[in-house]
Amino acid sequence: MFSKSLTLRFIGSFSYLFFSLILGLVAMGLFWYYLPDEFVQLQRSSSTVREWIVGRPWSARTESIIRFLLEDRQLLLISFVLAVRILLGVLVLPFRALFGRG
Repeated sequence: MFSKSLTLRFIGSFSYLFFSLILGLVAMGLFWYYLPDEFVQLQRSSSTVREWIVGRPWSARTESIIRFLLEDRQLLLISFVLAVRILLGVLVLPFRALFGRG
């Protein structure tokens, strides 16, 4: 049987991930709405990154799988989610240090 603290840690970690996914999606939408020119530049950059990843010396099978699975929108969303996770981490860090949790 799982201990209560392990279950709580799992739920806390999962909720943090879910919350950052939602906030990343909202941030991407707001960025698209308020800064459309910069958003187009980000889309072009994510396309360049995708081609850089796919352009590695993969086998033909691996390259076809990567091309099938990796899309520009996914890379863009991953970037926003990572930015939100970093921002949340920086904002939560003083509170964790203040209350001595860890």
